[in-house]
Amino acid sequence: MANNNFEFNELIDFKNTSYDLGNNFQLVQAAGGNTSIKSENTMLIKASGTWLINSKKDDIFVELDLASIKNKIKMSKEDNFVEDIMSNNNLRPSTETSFHGLINFKYVLHVHSTTTIANSIFHESKNLLKEKLGEHIVYVPYIRPGFPLTMLMKNLIKNDTRIIILENHGLIVAGDNLNDTYNLLLETHNKLDNVINQYDIDINIDKVLTIPKYIQKNDNKYQIFKTKNENLLSVFSKSFYPDHVIFLGPGIPLLNSPDDAKKFILEISKKNFKLPPYIIIKNYGLYENIEAIPAAKEMLDCFIEILLRIDFNYTPKTLSKEQENELLNWDAEIYRQTIN
Repeated sequence: MANNNFEFNELIDFKNTSYDLGNNFQLVQAAGGNTSIKSENTMLIKASGTWLINSKKDDIFVELDLASIKNKIKMSKEDNFVEDIMSNNNLRPSTETSFHGLINFKYVLHVHSTTTIANSIFHESKNLLKEKLGEHIVYVPYIRPGFPLTMLMKNLIKNDTRIIILENHGLIVAGDNLNDTYNLLLETHNKLDNVINQYDIDINIDKVLTIPKYIQKNDNKYQIFKTKNENLLSVFSKSFYPDHVIFLGPGIPLLNSPDDAKKFILEISKKNFKLPPYIIIKNYGLYENIEAIPAAKEMLDCFIEILLRIDFNYTPKTLSKEQENELLNWDAEIYRQTIN
């Protein structure tokens, strides 16, 4: 990538680090997460809908006029920043460009860390996370990603804030040294990592059932969906974070019997609605739509990792129907779904 605003080696290092994040499933899934690097006048950021794992082989970054972005943030002007694009690759800036511009450090790394999400989905999360990570972190209550999130962050972060936890969303780490920032991100993720829930299977895990347009998933990692653990059953059909809603829909339907599942599919099909990528049938487990896209498959695996880490001694805080609808009807997210 020819660029006069960044040194060649720092761009290579930045792309390599972005790849490393994208290649770590516990940190980034599908098109989730984004990274940025700033020069004096510009910011290079991952484009909307692109995958960080492609950082080294594809042109997935967009260069923007940093002064213009900062001015829009100062004026509280919501924008898609398309007019600020300086590169010529026909890509759109990340939907989270504004908070990258808000943060004054040279590097900003944002990931959907499974351990961070699993620790930030409780009503008690703010105090719990400060106990685990320290008072220096900034905890941001859930709000729709994009400009609303940036405006909330603007009132909460300080110039020296390096670790930001986004409730029901993920982790942001910033710094002026790339290696130090990357290591701080890994350290934060690892401090929170704790597998709590077991599968608790006491039924025949090989029970086979054929459902039209769906494939039964019987690999070991999917056995959690056959559990009789009431706490887990209670959250299967809930959604905890934005990308879950975008790529899996507002909760995975949990159906009580094979007959209920067949009726559900028939009713959805009659109305010409799109069938969900996954459904769960009690005692039979998870079923995958034969047309499920790769992003949905990665997001399902992410959901499993979060389920294994939810501490049910605390009160889970799921996204409301209003918050789900806000995401599904958001033009920027519709664009991201389309190119995935």
